[in-house]
Amino acid sequence: MEDFEKLFSCYYGTVYGFLLKLTDYHEDIAAELTQDTFCNAYLAIGDFKGSCKPETWLIAIAKNRFYMFLRDKRKAALSLEEISGDTADGRSLSPLDEAAKRQVLFHGRKIIESMEPKMRDVMIYRIYSDMPYAQIGKLLSIKENSAKVIFFRGKEILRRRLKEEYGYEI
Repeated sequence: MEDFEKLFSCYYGTVYGFLLKLTDYHEDIAAELTQDTFCNAYLAIGDFKGSCKPETWLIAIAKNRFYMFLRDKRKAALSLEEISGDTADGRSLSPLDEAAKRQVLFHGRKIIESMEPKMRDVMIYRIYSDMPYAQIGKLLSIKENSAKVIFFRGKEILRRRLKEEYGYEI
C-alpha cells in the first residue's frame, strides 16, 4: 500500500496533465479519469512487470480510460459547451478565435482517432503527453526510430487531411 501511495504522489500530476490535454482542458473530466486511472492501476499493480517505466504504464492506462470514457458517452470529442473559453496561459481569445481553435482541435482529434492503431497511439503519446520517442517505442514494442517515422508520417497525414477535408493550413 505504501508503494502505491508513492506511485500516486509521484505520478498524479503527470497523469492528470496528460488527461487534461486529452480532454481539451476540461478539469472535471480529467480529474475523474485520473482517479479512475489510479483505481485501475491499483487493481492491476500485480500485473505490472517493470518492463517499462511506471509513468509509461500509467499513461497507457489513462489513455485506455479516456477511450472508454468516449465510448461510454458515445461521442468522439467534447462538445463545444464543455470546453472552456480560456487559453492555457490564462488569456482569453476572442469568441471568433476560440471557435476556430476549437474547430481545428476537434477535427484534428477526429483525424488522429481514425488513423491505424499504431500511428494513432504514437500521435496521442507524442502530442498529448510529450512522451519521448524512446519511451513510445518501448511501450508499443517498436524501435525509437520507427516511432519517429510513424509520428512524422502521422503529422503529414494530419496536415494533409486538415487542409483537404476542412481547409485548414497548419
